[in-house]
Amino acid sequence: MEKNIVNNTNKKDIENHLDEKEKKIEKVQTKKAFEKMLLFFCVCLSVVIIYGAYWLFYARKFVETENAYVNSSQNVVTAQVAGRIKEVFVENTQEVEKGQLIALIDDTDYKIALENATADLGKSVRAYFNLSSSVGQIEDELLSRKSQLKKAETDFTMDRASYKAGLISKLQYETSKNNYSIAKAGVNQSKKALENAKIQFDSKSIYNHPDIQKAIANYKIAYVNLMRTKVYAPESGKIVKKSVFLGQQVNPSQELMTIVNLKDIWVDANLKETEMRNVKIGDKVKMKSDVDDKVYYGYVQGISAGTGSALAIIPAQNATGNWIKIVQRIPVRIVFDKESLKENGSIPIGSSMIIKIDTSEINKNIIPYKAEKSTLYTVDEKIMNKEIDKIIQSNLGKK
Repeated sequence: MEKNIVNNTNKKDIENHLDEKEKKIEKVQTKKAFEKMLLFFCVCLSVVIIYGAYWLFYARKFVETENAYVNSSQNVVTAQVAGRIKEVFVENTQEVEKGQLIALIDDTDYKIALENATADLGKSVRAYFNLSSSVGQIEDELLSRKSQLKKAETDFTMDRASYKAGLISKLQYETSKNNYSIAKAGVNQSKKALENAKIQFDSKSIYNHPDIQKAIANYKIAYVNLMRTKVYAPESGKIVKKSVFLGQQVNPSQELMTIVNLKDIWVDANLKETEMRNVKIGDKVKMKSDVDDKVYYGYVQGISAGTGSALAIIPAQNATGNWIKIVQRIPVRIVFDKESLKENGSIPIGSSMIIKIDTSEINKNIIPYKAEKSTLYTVDEKIMNKEIDKIIQSNLGKK
């Protein structure tokens, strides 16, 4: 019995000892778990603080997007006159210089038209001086008819007195009267003809006469049309989308090819409307090309007046019952620094760029938008007027 009591006591002591040990282990595990959770929260808090500091002092100054593409002016070359293509001097991917001859339209018909215009101008000059001669002839004719009228008037006065005195017959009297009326009508007719001839001839100089001006205008049209059979490059660049071939019949305004100027390129970046708060003209931009992985630099030159959807051919209709808000994108024009392009070389239009706008740094050397001008089809009026003067002078003395 005493043995059993001792054994039970020992068992209780052992159980109590084990319980206390398990409690200690549980406390240690709980403490370690708490410490791990505390460490996790501390790490998370540190990350938030670090990211907040990074965003506050650095990242918020930048706007970055991959939705950006290289662009350039695409100069579409069109035919100025109708005709058949006689020669083509360029091909796709070929580089051309501004003013370079790139195609010829058959000019046979236009040479003939210029010859006809030359002949018509000469004919008009001769007709002008024929008018001068006509005025003189009509003046001489008027003088002659006035003399005839004076004689007819004298004869009629004498015959009327003789008829009243019974010295001549009525037939002679009526004949004399009719001759006087005819002479009087002839003078009036010559006066009107002279007045009309003077109106037709009247001008300060031969160049101010309507018929001469019309002939000169027709000559200029034929002259210009002959010039336009030569097709020149309106801009320096590379040939793309060539669609003209030998023997092809072309019409005015028909597209022949396109020239892309790779020395004057820019980037169209489409930024979210929520990113536009601090973006402004002049902000410096860092750009990385997907074509050559080179880094280029530039600045914001302009911001579009509308979003891409608002300026689309078919704008979105948002006044509907199933409207869903979509973050819109606003096109931003970014130009390259000339030195950056010179150092890294040009890149094809349409290629992708990764752009990063620094809204805290402004480029002070902003280049204004440049005006474009071409004198390729401007007529040298001095040369043309010399040709006109030559034609007029060669017909002055020929009547």
